[in-house]
Amino acid sequence: MRKRSAADVVASLPWPLVMIDFEASSLDPAGYPIEVGLAVWPRPDEPIKGWSALICPTKAWMRDGHWSSASAKVHGLQGRDLMASGWPAEHVARTLNAVVWPCGTAWCDGGPYDAHWARMLFRAANVDPTFVLDDWHRLAMMLGKEARERALSHHISRPAKHRARADAEQLLLALADAAEIEVGPVEDIDVPRG
Repeated sequence: MRKRSAADVVASLPWPLVMIDFEASSLDPAGYPIEVGLAVWPRPDEPIKGWSALICPTKAWMRDGHWSSASAKVHGLQGRDLMASGWPAEHVARTLNAVVWPCGTAWCDGGPYDAHWARMLFRAANVDPTFVLDDWHRLAMMLGKEARERALSHHISRPAKHRARADAEQLLLALADAAEIEVGPVEDIDVPRG
């Protein structure tokens, strides 16, 4: 069996690509989303762009939710950070819809955790999502064996920073490495703070 060319690997990906990552107050079922990050790659010849927002907890999350000091040590965020700089859930949900809907799918590596936090966010915002979440590992399977192994090796060799934007960007950079595409610095998505 012949090795797939970089062009074949690039062609196998469902462009445009959007990666999403959440950070949460806890991995407990009562944990709630505290940060979301996106990395968007419209086409292989365009730059990757990133965005993130802290999420201001709703009254219900603060009343009924679980805050883990162990999780806080991992992501480095405190409740006061969310209250001072967090965006309301509705604004975050509408921003996600605006950025992701043209792609239809946002890929994540957090499986049921990311799905749970996305549902919590959209439910709290009283907004329906205009996109679906899918598994980054399933996306990597589309690359072919050698490229998939390069993507996984890249992903594993760079530990998660446990900040939503950086981790979403890392997922895209692993795919770029697998497709042998040189990418420049990640640019910012210009999203107005509501």
